[in-house]
Amino acid sequence: MDQSLAIRNIKMSLRILNILLIATMVIIASCILLLFGLLVVALTVSGEKINKLVLDSNIDISFKFNGLTVFLNKDIMNNFVYDKSETIVLILFSMIFTLIVMSIFILLWKFVKSVIVGDVFTLKNSKRIELVAYSLLILSFLSNTIQAYIVSTLLHMFLNNNELDNIEWIQSVSFRFFDINWSILLCSFIVWTIGRIFRYGSFLQEEYDATV
Repeated sequence: MDQSLAIRNIKMSLRILNILLIATMVIIASCILLLFGLLVVALTVSGEKINKLVLDSNIDISFKFNGLTVFLNKDIMNNFVYDKSETIVLILFSMIFTLIVMSIFILLWKFVKSVIVGDVFTLKNSKRIELVAYSLLILSFLSNTIQAYIVSTLLHMFLNNNELDNIEWIQSVSFRFFDINWSILLCSFIVWTIGRIFRYGSFLQEEYDATV
């Protein structure tokens, strides 16, 4: 009785996780559509129109990015210079990053669905887990690169080099575009190891099914 109750609780938890994964995929899909819309705008709208729109706007907002609080107000906006090529590259980088994240959640969703119906140690599940590991491996190289490019683009558009030179406590500004996120890299190795364990488990399951 206790065992059947535990199994029901596990299945209930997996169904809740399945719903959360679906909700997350919907949000990520919305972000992809938003990025696609921004890409269309960046490709079709002229730089002069965007410059005029930003300079005429009365924006006073702040947001946090990578541990820094960025303030955007009228004074900062007066220095805005739109760079079409940098914006397109930034949007494309963001779309690639978001699509990889989306693929990870799709693989996790398929894995959870198969576990719910009782197919745990299968070759498909092992391949799904390994694909998640390979996706995380790619993200470990892309993550810091995209962050550095975002900061570089924002500084280039909102602060010119002369203004940076006038700030006494800034001696020089440099960006590490080719850097590895070691935390994500470690996660990819752990997930890959789990995938190999599932592959071995699927082999044992096939052996067991053949002998029964």
